[in-house]
Amino acid sequence: MFGFFSSPATAPQHVPTDLVVPVGFFDDTIIFRTFVLYTLFVFDDVLDPERLRTSLERVVSRPGWNKLGARLRRNDRGELEHHVPAVFSPDRPAVGFDHVDYSALAEEDHPAASCIPRPPCNGRPAVVGDPDDLSELIYGHEVPKTLDDYIYTDRPQLGLRVVSFKNSTIVVLHWIHLAFDATAKKSLLDAWMLMLQGRENEIPEPLAPQEYILERCGKNPTEPHALAEHHVSKLGLVWWALQNSYNLIVRKKEHRMVCVPAAYLVKLREKALAELAAQATCEKSEVPFLSEGDILLAWVSRLAMANLSEDLEKTVAIQQAFQWRPMLADLIPDKRLFLSNCVGFLSTLMPAKDLLQKPLSYTASQIRRSIKEQSSREQIEAYTSLIRLDPANRAPPFFGNSSMQLLMFSNWQKANMYGTDLSAATVTPRRTPLTPSYVQSVQGPYNFSDGIIIVGKDAGGNYWLSGYRAKGLWGMMEKKMEEEVI
Repeated sequence: MFGFFSSPATAPQHVPTDLVVPVGFFDDTIIFRTFVLYTLFVFDDVLDPERLRTSLERVVSRPGWNKLGARLRRNDRGELEHHVPAVFSPDRPAVGFDHVDYSALAEEDHPAASCIPRPPCNGRPAVVGDPDDLSELIYGHEVPKTLDDYIYTDRPQLGLRVVSFKNSTIVVLHWIHLAFDATAKKSLLDAWMLMLQGRENEIPEPLAPQEYILERCGKNPTEPHALAEHHVSKLGLVWWALQNSYNLIVRKKEHRMVCVPAAYLVKLREKALAELAAQATCEKSEVPFLSEGDILLAWVSRLAMANLSEDLEKTVAIQQAFQWRPMLADLIPDKRLFLSNCVGFLSTLMPAKDLLQKPLSYTASQIRRSIKEQSSREQIEAYTSLIRLDPANRAPPFFGNSSMQLLMFSNWQKANMYGTDLSAATVTPRRTPLTPSYVQSVQGPYNFSDGIIIVGKDAGGNYWLSGYRAKGLWGMMEKKMEEEVI
């Protein structure tokens, strides 16, 4: 039905009653229009797939939410557009859906499902699995993999896949990245839970599909970006790509999931804060705040650079995704939901020797300083103005230099995916919440090295993170984890 390896010559005919809305400027970027995202949830109970489907369709059928059911098209000028059906129907559903029924089989007896990672038992961080082992559960004939799978079919931009086992249910949400970001996804999960619980009247109404609040962002910046002097030119990026082409394209990659136990992270943070407190006492200064995210990024970055010489001057650029909504509150009427991408990157630059030789508290404090310096409304305007310098690709600006070592992070903890309660959809009624025992998020069709997704924190406070790295590097990181003493 859908061709993943070859696309039809033409897209489906335009439906005159569809609402046609241009894809937002900061949605139609070379990254967001390329990648399809897939989030897999494991629930340790049997869920009703039809109840999951119909409740999600009812959410997407509501005003504002209907943007998620839009079909993606190119107009005569080649520009991407959302085509929102006036009414969803069985022929043109609000949500793509497929169901795989393994209900005669226990989860642990299925070849792929038996590989679902579990937290380590010894209280120490560990590599606990390969997310690619679960690919069979994520993908199927009806699951899109590329931009063309949306443009040359009449599928909605949001999809749901349910895999049923005798003792558990796997739920997969998939969408093309240009549709929305992790913060908007949290809003969707919250609305879905309310719908399942019969609290439909509590679901907020998002901005309408045609209300794109970022239209003027970056057109009139009032100050330069904090890292303007480190902005890598197009030529510099080409040179960086050439130097890293072997690792990016040729060298085999490994995908791994890491679990960091709650108590271990608490110890890391306490030690870092104690170090900063001692320093502040000497300098008679204020003790800086460090979040769990600051500690995680610093800890993973140091482990990831374990293959470098400790006295290396090479610049390490630590990029982290950062959502803009709190700083753009004046653009969002009455604090309504904005179902789009409203996110950029913050960058922390330092020599590799500082990352590897100085205590973790130093790197974490530098990451916190970057957040403070680059997260103001004025800095968002400066950042988006740099994206506008490249109107065709709308690529994010890179800071550092052409020989830098780049690490990219996306922290989804605030989306609270481990807090998704689908107890209202169980086949056998239950009185207690049903949140996922495991969550992972992957993307395709390309797998780039050194992009780490912090999936979030489970009910026990353990953090989960995953990403692709060049073959052998995860092994080095695992060895360092085993040797580390707090």
